Amino acid sequence: MISPVSNYQGLPEIIYGTAFKFEKTAPLVEAALKAGFRAIDTAGAKGAYREALVGEGIAAAIAGGVCTREELYIQTKFSPYKTGKDPLLYPYDTTSPIASQVIESVTSSLVNLGTEYIDCLVLHSIYPSMAETLVAYRAMESLTPDKVRSLGLSNIDLISLRHIYETATVKPVTVQNRFTRDTTPNPIFTPGLPHPLVPWDRDVRAYCHEMGIAYAPWGMLWGSLDNLDGKGRILEEFGKRVGVSREIACFAALRALGGWVSPLCGTKDEGRMRDTLMGLEMIKRWVGESEGNMEVWEAFMAEFKGVVDLDEGRKSDPVRGRTGILRANGDDRRQGSDRASR
Repeated sequence: MISPVSNYQGLPEIIYGTAFKFEKTAPLVEAALKAGFRAIDTAGAKGAYREALVGEGIAAAIAGGVCTREELYIQTKFSPYKTGKDPLLYPYDTTSPIASQVIESVTSSLVNLGTEYIDCLVLHSIYPSMAETLVAYRAMESLTPDKVRSLGLSNIDLISLRHIYETATVKPVTVQNRFTRDTTPNPIFTPGLPHPLVPWDRDVRAYCHEMGIAYAPWGMLWGSLDNLDGKGRILEEFGKRVGVSREIACFAALRALGGWVSPLCGTKDEGRMRDTLMGLEMIKRWVGESEGNMEVWEAFMAEFKGVVDLDEGRKSDPVRGRTGILRANGDDRRQGSDRASR
């Protein structure tokens, strides 16, 4: 079993994601905790999540002696209301001021999750205006450190991330973004799905690394795994060498990209839950067994970084966040309305 919580800002190595589990959420959360996961991600809004059922799964695991509350990292989100959505999906009065919405949402989350505190409260997406975004974030800050231990951001671009980080009193400790090569909507996915402005979210990842912010990628195993594998099938080949699936090889590679990376794993298969955690430990042991294995690992990581950190030979400054293509198009978007709730 991997270590449940790292020494890096108290953040986990891998997080069990509960999106789209719906009525199966409670048993799947309990199963994930039994398998060895100790970090759970959810959200108060009901579009893709069932936060109260997450709480039921956690309670069952604790009651069964699987874990204690102190061993867990529970992360939930405040989801800004989006025009046109059913107000009943949100755990607050959508007509009230934003600050009040945040307080009401967190109060609901504490009840749903059966806990006195939340380890990390994440702003699920930014508002169309930075002014509104900062109102929400400052309301989140007001809840620390008693009801909320730390803050995070999700579905955010570099310009907005930098602005919030530079003005925040309580700095965000994590950024949870979709990890994909797509920088425009892909018709094979659900409309409105968020996407980065730079392939593989390179600019945001680089800034997170520079500022000591953990990066939590999601969505990489559906629609992007073949792209990450590359023409050389690097994930598949490394996985065969160690004896793990290419999905597990992908998680291990993401963990080693630089800085602190906490991938989200959302499998509904109990066997894969166990296999994922065991496989990550297997890779760690295998790499440490010999210099030859270390050389193989380093060569594998060089190839993986070549896929996610290079842009077809075109150089850019990832921390400045503006490649030549974006400048040429005059593209200065923040994507506030496009970064939809998951």
